[in-house]
Amino acid sequence: MTSRDVTVVIPTYNRPESLHRAVQSLFWQTARKTGFKVLVVDNSREATARFAFDALENQAPDTLHLTYLHAPEPGVANARNAAMDALTTPLVAFLDDDQTAPIHWLDGLIEAYSRYQAAVTFGPVMTALPDGIHQHRAYFEHFFARDPGLEDGYIDKPWGCGNALLDTRQIPGAKPWFDARMNEVGGEDDVLFARIREGGGKFAWAENAPVYEHPLRQRLSLSYTLRRALAYGQGPCTMARKASPPRYGSLLMWMGIGTVKAAIHGTAWLALWVVRDPNRAFQLDKAIRGLGKILFWKKMRFYGAATVRQTGPIVSASANQPRTGAAPAEPAAANH
Repeated sequence: MTSRDVTVVIPTYNRPESLHRAVQSLFWQTARKTGFKVLVVDNSREATARFAFDALENQAPDTLHLTYLHAPEPGVANARNAAMDALTTPLVAFLDDDQTAPIHWLDGLIEAYSRYQAAVTFGPVMTALPDGIHQHRAYFEHFFARDPGLEDGYIDKPWGCGNALLDTRQIPGAKPWFDARMNEVGGEDDVLFARIREGGGKFAWAENAPVYEHPLRQRLSLSYTLRRALAYGQGPCTMARKASPPRYGSLLMWMGIGTVKAAIHGTAWLALWVVRDPNRAFQLDKAIRGLGKILFWKKMRFYGAATVRQTGPIVSASANQPRTGAAPAEPAAANH
């Protein structure tokens, strides 16, 4: 397999400037020498990415084939499913519209795929924070990153679709592959990965295929990340409820684990909050993930119509992603 067998899919929603940065990073890929396809899926009803796409298409290297797809029904699963229906290649690599890819990214994914032939190959996500973020900076860098320190090889645990290469020929079952019930909350790929695992498919890690995530400034606050932490904590309970038949015993087990985690880490955070430890947000995050297993029924919305709109300028890319009521409220991260 070569890069000609790959389509890089970028779902986007009302973030034309971030989209411009993400697509531009693909123009510098070493894989451009062979060529590959890029599919931009505009998930806004107003087709807000069309103008940015037209400008990018005019700037693209001749070896890159850019395609625009309007999927007007908001929702991350809807955007991904629309892309799957439009694919003309056996391999698809997902890049989020708030990410950028270093020049060897696609070659790194393809090399790992060629070696392990996994159904899904994942790569690291590194956080690129603005210089003005000081409070809870280490926590934010960790929260938005996906860097477990793994080496190339097979892995047991699947990660998210951002920076992942899928071999569509190894996906069992009929379309749609992404769960539309999770359109606004994320985790739309959980059922897909569970289906792949049950069908005997394998997951692999590509150490040398990182991307950089550029979080929106609106998301660099505890009010956002802790809502996401709650949703991540709900994950095991959501899978237990969605199983056929539902696994109620597993659900109760996870609720018990969540209760213990919320108590232990909530107490640790409170102690660190008293002394204003700069790394206290790590414990609060773990406590909230535990709480998510208790409040598994609470719906959280992050995508589609619930997404945060981008405001303010961004810097162009260079050449060179799982509160306890009685405790005092944590302040949001300050943008100094």
